[in-house]
Amino acid sequence: MEDTIEKFKKGVQYVPIASAVTKKELTPAKESDVDFNGYSMTKFIPASGAATRMFKDLYTFLEDKENTAFVNTFFDNLKSFAFYEVLESYVDLNELDTDKLEDRLLIANKLLNDMNYGDTPKVLLPFHNYGQTIKTPIEEHIYEGERYLDSENVTLHFTISKKHEDEFNTYIRKVLADKPHVSITYSHQEEDTDTMAVDLNNEPFYLDNGEILYRPGGHGALINNLNDRPEDIIFIKNIDNVTHQSRIEETISSKKMLASIGLEVKKQIDTYIQQLQSDEYDLDEISSFIKDRLNITLKTDMTKEKALAFLDRPLRVAGVVKNQGEPGGGPYVVDNGEYTDLQILEKAEINLNDESQEAILSNSEYFNPVDLVCFTNNYKGEKYNLLDFVNEDRYFISEKTHEGRPLKALEHPGLWNGAMHNWNTVFVEVPLSTFNPVKQINDLLKEGHKEKR
Repeated sequence: MEDTIEKFKKGVQYVPIASAVTKKELTPAKESDVDFNGYSMTKFIPASGAATRMFKDLYTFLEDKENTAFVNTFFDNLKSFAFYEVLESYVDLNELDTDKLEDRLLIANKLLNDMNYGDTPKVLLPFHNYGQTIKTPIEEHIYEGERYLDSENVTLHFTISKKHEDEFNTYIRKVLADKPHVSITYSHQEEDTDTMAVDLNNEPFYLDNGEILYRPGGHGALINNLNDRPEDIIFIKNIDNVTHQSRIEETISSKKMLASIGLEVKKQIDTYIQQLQSDEYDLDEISSFIKDRLNITLKTDMTKEKALAFLDRPLRVAGVVKNQGEPGGGPYVVDNGEYTDLQILEKAEINLNDESQEAILSNSEYFNPVDLVCFTNNYKGEKYNLLDFVNEDRYFISEKTHEGRPLKALEHPGLWNGAMHNWNTVFVEVPLSTFNPVKQINDLLKEGHKEKR
């Protein structure tokens, strides 16, 4: 308890950035030319949340009854959404006019409250309409996985909330009925990763029954779930980042490319570790690899021990896209004191009161769309304990409320931020067409979610 309270008192610890990642820190994209036979692979998809935030503007509309630009766009394009098929009979039966305020309110209430879309897990929402069928993110992730995972054993792992477990299982049984080559597993965010809440004076937040309030510790807690995955190659992608199947080809090529680059780097790392342990090594060659391929710049002389420490850790290959102003993390060169390396940082981790740090953020060229390929086994093929590579100082603090009372919540180091701080990182630019997040419902109107003509 004391350690947690001390974190609240210290506040978010800023991460010193030396520069934003530029093209010179990127590994060049290339055609996938690596044979993946013999390697086990899976797709790891964080999917715990409900769709509440997706419908935030519609909830506000129900309260304020104001036709904002967002609301107008939503109702002007209502028939374009995949879920309109479910709404259509209600709209027709009641002869509702989507141009009228009172009818818009009825439709929004039907969608959010009667149909309960705001509390539906995002993983089960209708995303794309293909005429005869409507696809949810689950089916789109399967379709994508079938095209770059082991075609005879397509394995996907979702992290879901216990609250939605029965819905998820029912839906999965239906989806997999004619897909014997696909296996889907799931896990929950572990309850023992929940974190204590405090009041605004950094004292424990007590409930009416006298117990301290504990809250889910953010997606960084999923490092425990990832740690349980035994596969050699693990693809990570957010649940809402899917595209219309007619536009999937660049995504497939990109995924294969990232895995190909990663496997090539991983093989070289393993070779160098074996050389260092056999005392038959060229330290200059290994130092150049660490600096040029892994973008780790040591400020002192390289030694055998330091080279082993840098090489013998998990590897991630992260796709980045040109910065489009989307919310989320970005790729940066971080100053760790004795050395600099590559990290993914959220805006909240950068000291915007420091003009030099703010300038680096403002001029950053690239954005991280959570497009990762991870290699979490050591050179012997044994699983790393991923919890050993977390930077516990990279936590997040946010202000929330509970039953109308203000509180402060603590989130573990983010899964691809502090939870992977002590991993080796390779950044590769991927096509913008591979990034199609659905953070708000109107995002489904963007090109990536429409049929390619």
